[in-house]
Amino acid sequence: MEGFELNIENRTALGTSASRKVKREGKIPGVLYQGDKSIPISLIEDEIRPIVDKNGSDVLVNVNLNGKRIKAKIHEVQRKPVSDEILHVDLMPLDGGKEDSFGVH
Repeated sequence: MEGFELNIENRTALGTSASRKVKREGKIPGVLYQGDKSIPISLIEDEIRPIVDKNGSDVLVNVNLNGKRIKAKIHEVQRKPVSDEILHVDLMPLDGGKEDSFGVH
């Protein structure tokens, strides 16, 4: 298996206008699930697109968040039907979503 790397950032602003701003910056809004909670994130489009285009949405990746490295699975990728533009990405950690592994509380 090839080792894919993704750099993600926490997103504090939520909603439609915030998502549009993220997209204008060349990033894609997403969610990193943490047990029964979820962390809003943004991903760099140039990093995620080649991974998803070549391998589909069921791929294992190494995620860098706040200096922590987390193994995760790309759970779902939402796209525009006609243009195939990526709208949103869901990530699931492989460690079961333990809070200590994220450094986010």
